[in-house]
Amino acid sequence: MLNSVQKRHVAKVFPESREQMAQYLLAGVDVVIYHQTECTPDVPAFAVAPKDDIEFWIGCWDSAVEAQREAEALGLHVVQ
Repeated sequence: MLNSVQKRHVAKVFPESREQMAQYLLAGVDVVIYHQTECTPDVPAFAVAPKDDIEFWIGCWDSAVEAQREAEALGLHVVQ
């Protein structure tokens, strides 16, 4: 079962992504943090994505430190 932090995060994503997001959070997957350059400047630069599916962003944050902190708060495992 998702905790309250995870539920709030899932509620913020596009409806078509919610089920997949919930599955990743429930599984506590290994994630990577990388500097994304695909989006416009209004999107934070540091993306968190499942190690085995980097096309699916868990979220983006302004710094690598913030991205790691948020990923861990969501119950994910940051790997290199």
